[in-house]
Amino acid sequence: MTDTENAFAAAQYEPIPAAARDFVKKAAATAKERATTFHADADKAAAGIEQTLVTAVGEVAKLARQAQQAAYEDAQAFFSGVDQLASAKSVGEVVQIYVDYMRNRSDVAMARARTARDLFGKVVASGANTRHETIANGSPFKEAA
Repeated sequence: MTDTENAFAAAQYEPIPAAARDFVKKAAATAKERATTFHADADKAAAGIEQTLVTAVGEVAKLARQAQQAAYEDAQAFFSGVDQLASAKSVGEVVQIYVDYMRNRSDVAMARARTARDLFGKVVASGANTRHETIANGSPFKEAA
């Protein structure tokens, strides 16, 4: 046998110090605990992202329904305006009906724009808050304390 083989054969029966065994056990336990914590934090982050997306999809669907309703209301207002114009008895009355119609449509458009802005702001704020809370409270990527 060579010297290396003899040294290896002799080392096979050499006792491992208790301190070394304890160190390895503690390191393995700590690594296992950190892996479990990382997994739990990653799960929380995924749930937060999922909730943000569900909220966003719900708000987009709400906006789509409101757009559909707005189109219906615009068509109804248009046909009502045409009906009023058809029943006008003078040019002055036609002009007044048209001006009233345009003023009303402008007011409606402004109200819709404010509503859409508020809904969009709500979605953005909700998403930002969720991301902030996820990162601050449970992100697997947060800095270790």
